[in-house]
Amino acid sequence: MQIGRRQFMAGAASMAFLGSVSRAGAQSTTLSAPWMGWPEEQVTPLMEAFEKATGIKVSAERLPIAELFKTLEVRLQARNELPDVYLVDGPLTASYAARGHLLDLDEMLSGDKDRFVPTTLVQGTYDEKLYAMPLGTSSQLLFYNKKLFAEAGLPEPSSDPEKRMTWEELLPIAQKLTKPDISQFGFAFENTNPYQLLPIPQSWGAEVLGPDGLTATGYVDSDETVAAMSWYQDLFQKHKVGPVGTFQTGVTQEMFGSGKLAMVIGGTWNLVGFEKFEDLDFGVAPHPYFAAGKPVTSTGSWHVGINPRTAHMEESKAFVKWLSTRDAMDLWFNLRKYPPALKEIWEERATTTFVDPAWEIVRYELANTATPRPATPGYREYEDFLKTAMQDIQTGADVKESLSRAAQNIDREMRKYR
Repeated sequence: MQIGRRQFMAGAASMAFLGSVSRAGAQSTTLSAPWMGWPEEQVTPLMEAFEKATGIKVSAERLPIAELFKTLEVRLQARNELPDVYLVDGPLTASYAARGHLLDLDEMLSGDKDRFVPTTLVQGTYDEKLYAMPLGTSSQLLFYNKKLFAEAGLPEPSSDPEKRMTWEELLPIAQKLTKPDISQFGFAFENTNPYQLLPIPQSWGAEVLGPDGLTATGYVDSDETVAAMSWYQDLFQKHKVGPVGTFQTGVTQEMFGSGKLAMVIGGTWNLVGFEKFEDLDFGVAPHPYFAAGKPVTSTGSWHVGINPRTAHMEESKAFVKWLSTRDAMDLWFNLRKYPPALKEIWEERATTTFVDPAWEIVRYELANTATPRPATPGYREYEDFLKTAMQDIQTGADVKESLSRAAQNIDREMRKYR
């Protein structure tokens, strides 16, 4: 992929990020950067653009997501100078910051905060300080198969967020689109991660973690959460409109792409991901909600942070500062298509890229319904136990018992953060 001229216009100015580091010194530096295992063509151009602008090289170690988290735990717990910079999953900011693994970026980016979409800063913030710079964000959409809707004689859902379907309206539609004889299902969620499923109890009115960020009992297993997750279980066990055991994104993507799933709640990454299915004609609609509740959508994505023990502090700051520029963010959007973290990119592309209904929905959700995952230094533990409970619930386990067990386990693990 060729990098446009605008990405390099600020080359000379970028050197200002280096402070007292000379260009010669920069050219002798290679930053260590554990990174997500995205395709090389989505990562290398970003690193090459930074090197061209500053003379600093970045060794981006592309790792599968589970391996990335394990690698960071091992290296950061060693408390030495490596890595220099690293990719931070938004909800893990609090965990890294509380343990002294992230540099406070407040002073460095203090004049830039108002350039960001407000919700993108939430998960990079801990104890009222910014520790991780948002590289992009995310949202959720209801994807539907136009062909299957037409065959069933059903009108397509509205793309207007003010006319979004309720969950109560979606169920009978999903039932009409479910055909057990040909293994066709009406509806599913992309996966069983809390990121995707928390809007169910939140729309019902539940608080999914205590205000202290450390208490799960009374929240994860509240009456509201139990009621909402009982509705979720009924989709699979009572109404049988969803395929049981669909825990992973790859499974639901294939089912939707092959016409075996009529509707799926999925992330914005599917706008590109579904392109591989040549015969798939899909539409998008806003995320549903409960009629007696409120619309809630998931948000949050990858951030970039600095190891406070790095031996290349000025170069590491230069990298994060450069990534916060309009040109770097625009390049990243071209490479990966994550919803932009900068307001100016939304504004510049308002009459071109973002006239598509999908992006109009995303922009509305980010401004009105986007709800980041709960801020807690124990998010990894919270997610692991809650994810297990959500999987058990889908496959028929007692809802109250599953959530109470998860709450107790989370509370036990949270003690080390008190």
